[in-house]
Parts: sequence; C-alpha cells; structure tokens
Amino acid sequence: MKKNTISKRLVFSALVASLAFCLPTMADDDDTPLAKTMEQTSDALKSLRKMDPSDWAGAAKAARTAADGCRKGMEFIPALVKEMKDGKDKTKAIADFRRMMGLSYAALCELELAYLDEDQAKVEAAMKKIKAGKKEGHKKYEDE
Repeated sequence: MKKNTISKRLVFSALVASLAFCLPTMADDDDTPLAKTMEQTSDALKSLRKMDPSDWAGAAKAARTAADGCRKGMEFIPALVKEMKDGKDKTKAIADFRRMMGLSYAALCELELAYLDEDQAKVEAAMKKIKAGKKEGHKKYEDE
C-alpha cells in the first residue's frame, strides 16, 4: 500500500510539473502586478514537486500560498482585456476573467483541503480543475 501511495504521489508530482503556470498569466510583460501574483501561484505549485510525499502539511501550506496569489490577482485586469475598446464586450471579458479567477481560487482551496484531509484522490480531482482552468484562461486571455 505504501508503494502505491508513493507511486500516486510521483504521478501527481509529474502533473504539477506540467502545470508550471497553472493559472492564467494575462500579460506579455512579466513585471505587471497580475503576472507577479500568478508567479506566486505558479511557484507555490512548483514547490509541491520538491516536497516529501508524506509532507501533507507542507503541501497544504503551498496550496494556501498558491490560492493567496490567485486571490491577489483578482484585482487586476489582463493586458489583452485592458487593450479592448470600451463597451459591452470589454465589460463581459472583465466579468468572465473574474469568474475564471474565482473558480481557480476555489480549486486551489479545494487542493489545500485535500492535503489537509491527506486524501490523494481529492488532490488529483482538485488538480484536474486547476489544470482545466489554466487551459481555458490561457486560451482566452494570454497573448500567444
């Protein structure tokens, strides 16, 4: 059983590694306030790869730090949206960005709870939500 748990933790670590930038970083310039908050989130999630698989409390703390970065990012507007012409489409894009950031924040809080529960299945489910949010956010709001 212990080998299975370690194996699951290694698979999870590989998943986290693929999520280097788990949430939408919405600016070309890495020095924007939004990019800095997303970097906090990304760095916290990357730190999970280096943790001892049995360090559930440390992983919960990293998830909490990631969520805090996401929360801070909610006050900013992506560069692509800022550049839009004022009007209904821009207003809708801002509302959608806040919606997506809220969902990402909730998923990061679920990740923290999963670690606090020491439940690998819940960890994997939360990470699935985080990965989906990243994909959707980058597609909509990141300049490629």
